[in-house]
Amino acid sequence: MSPLDRIRRQHVSIMHHKMWCSFGPILASGRTEVREDIPTACTDGLNKFYGESFIEKLSDPELRFVILHEATHVAYLHLDMWRGLFDENPKLANQAADYFVNISLLDADKDAGFIRMPQIGGMLDEKYRGWSVRQIYDDLKKNGGSGSGGGGFDEHMWDEAHGRSAEEREKLTEEIQRLVRQGEIVKRQRSKDGAGSQDGVFGALLEAKVNWREVLRDFVSELCAGKDESSWRKPNRRYLSDDVYMPTLQGVTMGELVVALDTSGSCFGSAMMTAFVSELQGVIEQVRPSRVRVLYWDTRVAGDQVFDDGHFAVATLKPKGGGGTRADVVFDYLRDNRIKPEAVIVLTDGEIGNSWGKSDWPTLWAIAGKRKAPFGTTIRVEV
Repeated sequence: MSPLDRIRRQHVSIMHHKMWCSFGPILASGRTEVREDIPTACTDGLNKFYGESFIEKLSDPELRFVILHEATHVAYLHLDMWRGLFDENPKLANQAADYFVNISLLDADKDAGFIRMPQIGGMLDEKYRGWSVRQIYDDLKKNGGSGSGGGGFDEHMWDEAHGRSAEEREKLTEEIQRLVRQGEIVKRQRSKDGAGSQDGVFGALLEAKVNWREVLRDFVSELCAGKDESSWRKPNRRYLSDDVYMPTLQGVTMGELVVALDTSGSCFGSAMMTAFVSELQGVIEQVRPSRVRVLYWDTRVAGDQVFDDGHFAVATLKPKGGGGTRADVVFDYLRDNRIKPEAVIVLTDGEIGNSWGKSDWPTLWAIAGKRKAPFGTTIRVEV
């Protein structure tokens, strides 16, 4: 088996894994090449390159580690975000990024054995668990060395990455962020629990401040847009021969979408609610679900308003409520009334104590505050 075939085989293995499949969209993006002039492995922030002789020395778990190492640099936008550190001290910038990636991968694997640090070495120091690249860099700089973790096994193509124009870098950043979110969507679709969780290989990356409007559109368009064949009409051809289907997720139909609006005293008629439902109307007009059910809730579901065939209109909303707050009533109401939506979107200020309840459906929490829901996907709405 050639080195490139080995890499492709491990791509397939990663894409079939219940957790690491989150990296599927990242691995399917850009170019993957094996070259004689690459001593180990490297990335320019999108494309991944591997040295032929280097690959031959690696076991399958070690090769998976190296593949995911490069993919993590891409997912975290390291070559764009930390260019200033490289300009100041390229050696320490490379080391700091590698310390971050390696300990993140090993912590996510949790000794399962799917990946293994290559025996030839790599930057690893328990001291840096939970540290950012910048914190690691500052510590290395302060102590005037490379830490206690040994040498690295890959390179970072900083100059190639920053040969891109400002417009190209901005577009690439948006694309990588979309691929990361799509990776988590793919993982949720393949999990037994449709509600899923943001606790995965990308961890805090998904909790970073993002444009909530973009995440809202991605959630409805990519996760909810049709569970039939239409969602997978344009699979990534690169992996079809390996029986791996990476969707474009561009379905044009969907069933019922439930929108649960917190109408407790703290949220009723707020600017946050106005901004959110206005944005949501644009998404619904684009996707046109067969039904949109709007629930108004405080300590009970005080109102149930239905819009058919995508005819959702902000001006015709009829909020009811104004009392306390218990989110569990939303999911109990759906179960009690045998309502089976494609997904649930909940808008709240998050001041609901421990009454989150339990969802049987993919759930997006739009929260105007710093709290994070214990299940589903959380976005922070700021207006």
